[in-house]
Amino acid sequence: MISKSVESQAREYVYDVKNCASEYGQSTLEGWEFSLVTDAEKTKIEKNYYPTVAAHPAQEALFELFRLVKSKLLLPLSHLENSFDVNSTLNKNVTCLIAFNPKLHR
Repeated sequence: MISKSVESQAREYVYDVKNCASEYGQSTLEGWEFSLVTDAEKTKIEKNYYPTVAAHPAQEALFELFRLVKSKLLLPLSHLENSFDVNSTLNKNVTCLIAFNPKLHR
């Protein structure tokens, strides 16, 4: 069962991303990318793109939050994203969910 707090975090994150997109004159989230990143990658993305929307949930909730956000936005998960889980050795350093539009450079 999905934790109530993860569900509410996902709703809040989707609201923030949609609000941010509309503030910058975008009626949809077309072109926005959602990524699970390390703190170093987050800093690099924030230096190169504006606006960004980041979330730092608990490590055990990160992958579920990512899936919920993508499902609420009706975005498909890639094969790699489907294989994400808390115990994945590839994702040990991932700490953040970030959304940005690569067309909007700083």
